Amino acid sequence: MKGYPKFLSTKADYEYVRQNFPREMWERDFQNLLDTQKDWFFVKELQQGEIGINDDTHKVIIFEQGNVGETPHNYQYELRYNPQCKLVMLGYTADEVRAILQYA
Repeated sequence: MKGYPKFLSTKADYEYVRQNFPREMWERDFQNLLDTQKDWFFVKELQQGEIGINDDTHKVIIFEQGNVGETPHNYQYELRYNPQCKLVMLGYTADEVRAILQYA
């Protein structure tokens, strides 16, 4: 293999770059596994006049229909752990990746 791979798609790919390239090259890819564990999930459609929650783990999305005079629809989303994130799909645990980043 010439140079650092553009795409890492298996646990073996991650382990290969960790063993064969300097930390500066692979550290960001491992950190991204931790950073992308959470995703925005639909919770409910907000009723007319309902405000919803806006903070670090909640947001309101306003969907404009495009027809003049129609009321926009507001949807509540929540930031949650995604059990189908790449970290899990590769077979890593969050603790395992944290240990790699901390001690490598």
